[in-house]
Amino acid sequence: MKKLYIPSDESELVFIKSILEADEVPFYVQNDNFGSLYSGTYINYFNAKTVMVPEEYYEDAKEIIQSVLKDAEFVDIKDEEPPRVSDLVDNLISILTLGLYSPRGEKNKSNKSNLDE
Repeated sequence: MKKLYIPSDESELVFIKSILEADEVPFYVQNDNFGSLYSGTYINYFNAKTVMVPEEYYEDAKEIIQSVLKDAEFVDIKDEEPPRVSDLVDNLISILTLGLYSPRGEKNKSNKSNLDE
């Protein structure tokens, strides 16, 4: 199985699953059930739902998704960078505070304030 696509939300995942099923492309969604749990913190490395397809179907599945989602981004596993240390530290802080404090969330709030000005 090869990593194909990481949908941005649950509705996009349902849509992708339906078009792959309609075209009879075999697939598997890694973390399909576990990724839906909302208790605790969301950590992309562990909770992200990833659509996986057999190697021989990869190009066909990619074309199918690109035909319906023009802005779809596909990350080749070889091109994927390992998590940065700062991301791992942010995740650790979020876990230790039971998700009540998220350093990444604080950074996003300050960026949003700058955009509003």
